[in-house]
Amino acid sequence: MLAAAEKALLTRLREHRDIKGVVRTVDTLPKVTSDALLKRYYADAPALYIVPGRFSVADSLATLRFTVAGVVRNVAGAAQARNGDGIDIGCDHLVTLAIRALHDQMVGDCSWRVVSGEMVDEEIFDQAGVAAVELQLESWPVEIGFDYGAGQIAELASFTRVHADIDIPPQAGSAEHAKWLATPPDFSTSRPDAELDAQLPGAR
Repeated sequence: MLAAAEKALLTRLREHRDIKGVVRTVDTLPKVTSDALLKRYYADAPALYIVPGRFSVADSLATLRFTVAGVVRNVAGAAQARNGDGIDIGCDHLVTLAIRALHDQMVGDCSWRVVSGEMVDEEIFDQAGVAAVELQLESWPVEIGFDYGAGQIAELASFTRVHADIDIPPQAGSAEHAKWLATPPDFSTSRPDAELDAQLPGAR
């Protein structure tokens, strides 16, 4: 679950139209010593990294959480790196790019939202002209895949009807999708672009 989500997030960042050609490196956070990490940051910047994720479970639903780390550099110093100078991008620009690519977007099997962010205040970065920022990324709750035994599968009734709500870009977003999934569906502020209902053999 976490590995698949991490791969999907990396792919989205690498392929996003606003990130291509602006961000040099998109990768998982390298596991090296602090001195080696600073050298890596300096070589990779401007860069976006996905930090290995975690999840919590409540009522058979999992919420996935990842940290997106952004790094920029500027020969004029860390303060200039944070702000950018019209040639090298700053932290705010990098944050904007990451939010455009991930916030309120369906990536992999999850809908995601950016819930918080902060600058990384490290003296070692200041001395090297490097600035870093971290974003906390959280999924909307998703169902956990259960491992049903053969006996339990046999007890489940056959599917007799399939319904699908189809939302084409620009999409309504995960909050509106949740309304459509309510019982009964809430179409007060938006509707699917198309709906599919299929009656399968055996349906009454």
